Amino acid sequence: MNYLRGTYKILEEEWQKSARSIGLTQAEQHVLWIVHLEKEATITKIATIGLWDVSTVMQVITRLKQKGLITLIKKSSDRRVSYAVLTDKGQEKHEESKQFSYKLYEYLEDFREDSNENKKFVEDLLKFHRELNRHFHGSEFIEWTEQTAKAMKKGS
Repeated sequence: MNYLRGTYKILEEEWQKSARSIGLTQAEQHVLWIVHLEKEATITKIATIGLWDVSTVMQVITRLKQKGLITLIKKSSDRRVSYAVLTDKGQEKHEESKQFSYKLYEYLEDFREDSNENKKFVEDLLKFHRELNRHFHGSEFIEWTEQTAKAMKKGS
């Protein structure tokens, strides 16, 4: 468990540093990315994907609205549901957030390229994490994660 916690701490510290470098919290940056990838997302969808309570998402959305990065819209087909959408300033902030690199990700890439044995190990590790997350967070989380990863690869 301490190895998992240690790995999580590396990722968390890098993510916090990345977010702070552009004037956001880690949660704000995460919501910004979710809304960017979704184009428009309900509060419930953001909560499901971000693994938060709806009340937490509302607090983060409120801060992002105050910073002028997100706006909430309603569609004429259903005025009860609000959708978060990036503003132009929010889109600029998202672009700014793409400039940061993550040492943990770089390490994994280098480790994987080191040998065929390492490549297989990383692929097996990815399968394990996929199934672990499916067990605890459900298939919708897995499908969204894989769908957006493919979309991000196409865009780069």
